Amino acid sequence: MEKINIQIDKPCAENFKTFKKTDTGGFCNSCKKNVVDFTKMSDQEILNYFSSEKNKTCGLFLESQLKSYSSPNSSLNKPKSSAFTSSVFGISLLSILSFNNSFSQEKTNTNETVKVENGSSKQDSDSVNLDEKFTVSGIVSDKSGPLPGANIYFKNENIGTSTDIDGKFTFPKKLKNGDVLIVTFVGYENKQIIVKNENESITMIYDVKLDNCQRIMMGAVATNKVYKSKKTVFQKIKSLFTND
Repeated sequence: MEKINIQIDKPCAENFKTFKKTDTGGFCNSCKKNVVDFTKMSDQEILNYFSSEKNKTCGLFLESQLKSYSSPNSSLNKPKSSAFTSSVFGISLLSILSFNNSFSQEKTNTNETVKVENGSSKQDSDSVNLDEKFTVSGIVSDKSGPLPGANIYFKNENIGTSTDIDGKFTFPKKLKNGDVLIVTFVGYENKQIIVKNENESITMIYDVKLDNCQRIMMGAVATNKVYKSKKTVFQKIKSLFTND
């Protein structure tokens, strides 16, 4: 198994937002280098990149991405050994032991009221009384797109829901003007929705944009590849029977 440690020893003070956009990130005029944007990549994509990249890389990372990455354990895909081979291994190991007994791994709670509200979807032909309760739904996203698994709950009450794979939600309880919903997602600043039916519609749709609260770091990437240590005598014997 290969493990890659990723860190930035000397963070860069340049502003990535001012860089000219490239296919993989942005071009820094100060150092005349392309800076790869890793902030939208998954752990596996980052591992794949540095497993094959041989040149020095300048990158933009979320602070939580500066860590050690390990390839999936290949043994998970191997068939399990039979009871017979396991027994043989056990007997062989005990035999060896009888001859030689020397072998002995957010910011939080920053609430911001949602300002962008898209009320509509379904108009009641007779107009809805603003004091009546109505359905609240919407979509939660960040600058890169929808956020599945975001939580939406009624402030001070034990009731809520989560967004689906497309970042969409429909609150399970009908609400009235003045009710407050809290929107949360790990690594992002919380936001609150103050329900206000301005369009006299029976369904209110909110577009909730969350901001990532993690610190972003940029600079030359220092990688350190650590490989699996050599097998011990026991591990070598075990591999003969278990395919490890």
